[in-house]
Amino acid sequence: MDLSHLAEERIAGTREFTVERRHTTTVFGEQTDPPGLPAAADSTPDEHLHVLGSPHLLAACEFVGRESLHGHLPDGTGTVGEHADLTHRRPAPEGTRLRVETVVVDTDGPRVHLDATAARLDGSDDSAGSDADPRPVGEVAMTFRVVERERFRTALD
Repeated sequence: MDLSHLAEERIAGTREFTVERRHTTTVFGEQTDPPGLPAAADSTPDEHLHVLGSPHLLAACEFVGRESLHGHLPDGTGTVGEHADLTHRRPAPEGTRLRVETVVVDTDGPRVHLDATAARLDGSDDSAGSDADPRPVGEVAMTFRVVERERFRTALD
């Protein structure tokens, strides 16, 4: 399967969203969903913070990447996640406006490699009235595998 045109065209996607409680993980405090104690035994309830969690950062990047491929894949195919490297660069508390951007950087047979960034939008910085911070909140390098949808469904049985 030749997918080299995806990298040559630098297929890209973008989406904006606001970090909501459901997108967060608890740091420095007891967590309720799933239940868990903080890593530091000496942490106090007043240190409890909610910031963008790894699961939602990855999901947001994957969804934008998949959407960007809409209309560019062979008929009868789709993508499944194969690998991802995720790095948090800065915290993004509840209420932070983010822009997720993805770009196809390479292909290798049925594999499509994408880079993604999540960055703050204007006015969602910790200090009131400041411009967006150009440094990313998070970065994800991910690989999708293009599969035949019917064959994939059959393999699930």
